[in-house]
Amino acid sequence: TILETTDAAGATAHLNIEADGHVEFDGCGVGFDLVTPTYNSGTTNVDFKTGNKQFLTFGSGSITSIGMFFPATSGNFVLLIKQDGTGSRTISNYKAYDSGDAAASGSSLVKFAGGSNPTLTTDANHVDIISIFWDSDNEIAYGVSSLDFQF
Repeated sequence: TILETTDAAGATAHLNIEADGHVEFDGCGVGFDLVTPTYNSGTTNVDFKTGNKQFLTFGSGSITSIGMFFPATSGNFVLLIKQDGTGSRTISNYKAYDSGDAAASGSSLVKFAGGSNPTLTTDANHVDIISIFWDSDNEIAYGVSSLDFQF
């Protein structure tokens, strides 16, 4: 069975399920496609409106800013960040944008636990995971990092 929306304008056909109770998924897995943002050393955009799970691999250098674009609803989002074969790559800024692509009004920067951006693992091919709770009512992205997954 397929349940889908169709909209000639593109990705603006929203599907709302408004249950008078709860929604339960029984005997099945529920997941998200893994989206791959395009690396850019200046600003790499991560569009969580296209998927809750994103996997970014560094290109030929560090990244000045990550622009995280969130949907019009609160939710949990995950960004996997993989060092390339060279390693030693860093990210300076983590910016938050609302569903209209404007800087988030509650905080235009992701708020990380402890008050500062995570120090990424810089070993070649290692992976760090940034988990974000997006509060769409107040337009604040709360982030926490899990670092140094080794291969």
